[in-house]
Amino acid sequence: MSFKIVIRLALPLSIKERELKISKVHLEGFRNFSNSNINFNKNTLIIGANDVGKSNLLHALRILLDKSLSEVDIEPSELDFHINPTGVSDEISITVKFSDITEDAVISVLKGSVSENNETFLRYTAVRSSLSYKLFVGPSVDDLQEINSRFYLKHMHLKYIESQRDLERFIRKEKRQLLKIAQESLSDDEKQEDDDLLAEISSDLENLNDKVSQLVYVDKAMNDVNDELKKLAHHYANYEVQLDTGAIQVNDFIEKLQLGANTNGSNVMLGGDGRNNQILLALWKAKSAQEHDLENEVIFYVIEEPEAHLHPHQQRKLATYLIDELPGQTIISSHSPQITVNFSPDSIIRLLHQNSSTLAASEGCSDCIESGWEDMSYRMSILPAEAFFSDGIFLVEGPSEMLFYQSLSKALSIDLDFENLSILSVDGISFKVFISILDALQIPWMMRTDNDVSKISGKNEWQHAGINRCLSLIGEDPFDRGYTEFSPQDTVDNGEWQTASDLLNDKGIFLSKVDLETDLVEELSDEVQTAVGKSDDDSAIKYLQGKKALRMRKLLKSISRDLHKLNRGELAKPLHKLVEMRRSY
Repeated sequence: MSFKIVIRLALPLSIKERELKISKVHLEGFRNFSNSNINFNKNTLIIGANDVGKSNLLHALRILLDKSLSEVDIEPSELDFHINPTGVSDEISITVKFSDITEDAVISVLKGSVSENNETFLRYTAVRSSLSYKLFVGPSVDDLQEINSRFYLKHMHLKYIESQRDLERFIRKEKRQLLKIAQESLSDDEKQEDDDLLAEISSDLENLNDKVSQLVYVDKAMNDVNDELKKLAHHYANYEVQLDTGAIQVNDFIEKLQLGANTNGSNVMLGGDGRNNQILLALWKAKSAQEHDLENEVIFYVIEEPEAHLHPHQQRKLATYLIDELPGQTIISSHSPQITVNFSPDSIIRLLHQNSSTLAASEGCSDCIESGWEDMSYRMSILPAEAFFSDGIFLVEGPSEMLFYQSLSKALSIDLDFENLSILSVDGISFKVFISILDALQIPWMMRTDNDVSKISGKNEWQHAGINRCLSLIGEDPFDRGYTEFSPQDTVDNGEWQTASDLLNDKGIFLSKVDLETDLVEELSDEVQTAVGKSDDDSAIKYLQGKKALRMRKLLKSISRDLHKLNRGELAKPLHKLVEMRRSY
């Protein structure tokens, strides 16, 4: 028998959107965290490397806000105290700031602990010497009062779903509650309809019992058992055992219902791990939304790695589903670029290791990159999202440079995936937009750009466009304009390119002598000429500059075995610097 579940996911339109949110967490001496301030947004994504502390950050929230954790569960253990190079922390402090508190139920339960700015603070402290803990609440960090319990959980708490999810276990655990919730939502007419149907099922079960007892092989099997019993004791003379379903009453029958699936009117097996993950999240969301009084409770939804076993399209859809459908603040941890693409960087917490501790880049969700993101959002794709998980980014101008450096890295035995490094095209020269976001997320970067020279509109003057583009990134004064026309090669010949490179290279900024095609022909002249069927450098360069990406791809196939010869040249310097930066990070 299959347990077929119909879930109505839409929430009643009368339920207003909640404003109360977790806005900041301060962790001191707790697990990975020595002393970290972390800002949150309305919908927040937490990303970072394995073992950086994503789950520990979520557990800190659960200690103060998860009703499923008992008083015993929140007692500290030796493993909860931060280990640093000088020893182990003696104390733990977890402080959560809540903002925009307007809900009457929350204000009532917190009483005098809400400030005039509609803020309140909860704090958990623990001492290693006694493994004891205390709880505090107050309108500010300077005005906290000790409390005896997490009494506030009646009106504000979080719902948590862990990364390791088991659909069958969830159903076994939650089935009774799911059915109870569904029963309580029935109208009087629906209840009567169910009572009539349950009476009919009970009658059907009695008929089933009679039919089972009539099975010949069941009867013969029981005759053998009864014959042996009579040999054991006299009081079994008039006693018989039998196999039937008589013990299964209608309540037992309902209790044994199992999760099944139906498609096009036919019963089918449950799906694979990916579909089961989606079913579980849908069940969890439906149960969470139905079992709580959202008019008198504020709920924060915390989900670890919702992307498990899902293909990219479904990962993206799941992210928007969780953000749009859950009625409260949603906090998600993930390793998925497809999920990351749904969040602007000012809603991303990127955790990173620094000095034997975990910190949040720019202290978590940061307004400092919001304007930059508006400029970048039209470029958002899977590559920038992937970059948020990288330990270093190499920014280049376009697809030709990406193709070239991906091939060159292989030829030089630089495994970018092993090193957790990415090459990212900015599709032009808008390096500042990308760099502002990478800096805010504290993701190290390198860049390489062309040595452009351009004429100033309306004037008989020429400027060092490429050189000055780079110098502006490190706060250096631009090179003077020229009153006679000059070329990129002139800046190389007169030493300007070298002067700029000496200032820039240590900062991870690299400047073409001219452009990629010209520099490549200069360093690998004979091989490139042969590959493109040209007899001189100028013809080879001109050929490569037309249909750049297409011709670069064809060229790289022809010269792949020769690319290692570039190892000590200018073209390879950014890759070597990128690896050096990664290994010292």
